[in-house]
Amino acid sequence: MYQQNHCGVYRSADGGRQWEEITAGLPTQFGFPMAAHPRDPKTVWTIPLTEPEQGRLMPDGHAAVWRTNDGGDSWIRGDYGLPRTDAYVGVLREAMAVDSLDPVGVYFGTSTGQLYGSRDEGRTWRLIADNLPAIWSVEAAVLG
Repeated sequence: MYQQNHCGVYRSADGGRQWEEITAGLPTQFGFPMAAHPRDPKTVWTIPLTEPEQGRLMPDGHAAVWRTNDGGDSWIRGDYGLPRTDAYVGVLREAMAVDSLDPVGVYFGTSTGQLYGSRDEGRTWRLIADNLPAIWSVEAAVLG
């Protein structure tokens, strides 16, 4: 199990009885969204944000989704295709989702109405929609 909250990112190997902090390697300890890989329990995506008094925004205006493939022992910044400047946007708790494809698609929506997606587990990103209202929730569905 994984969680991100106002105090850091954590994992539990015993169903939530004990928690271990795995924030090291992320740019901040604060954030909301987190999504787990549907088949690989060691892969998780999260979006760290600035502290509440700093606006709950992408740090330094640089959009990025962070991924771990080793249960949080290390983190990889995924920002190829995302804005690297002036991305002072937030992402709410429910505004990140993954699909069940192989490779897994990862999606997130911003407080300023952009929807981004990755078809390669967060290695590269593209803008799917712009100029939407603030996105509060994102769900992924595989059709066909």
